[in-house]
Amino acid sequence: MGSAVLLYNIPSEKEKAIRAVCEKLSAQAVTVPKSRHGCTVGEALRGEGVDRPAKRPFDEEMLVLQLPGILLDFFLQGLQREGAEVALKAAVTPTNVSWTADALVRELHRERQEFLQNAVKK
Repeated sequence: MGSAVLLYNIPSEKEKAIRAVCEKLSAQAVTVPKSRHGCTVGEALRGEGVDRPAKRPFDEEMLVLQLPGILLDFFLQGLQREGAEVALKAAVTPTNVSWTADALVRELHRERQEFLQNAVKK
């Protein structure tokens, strides 16, 4: 799959705005239903796998971005312009492509906590 954005737990109005940004950038927007939150990022990108709920369900909004550098910048700017901010965002990497969505959410929370702790120390 080329440029794509996976949408997890995104409310419909915000989803419309995100889809509009994706369309401008010729990126595919893929809504991942809760019934597939236990699939890996790679399976979700390829449209593979079967329904597999997350072992640790989550309700946070999350975007997983498979966009080349410049498109990533334009996408993030477009989100801001549309007022469609999403706190949890991750770029697809060779490591996280094999993670489930719930594992990725836990890692993003851990990284945010570490960042905040380091910011307080400075």
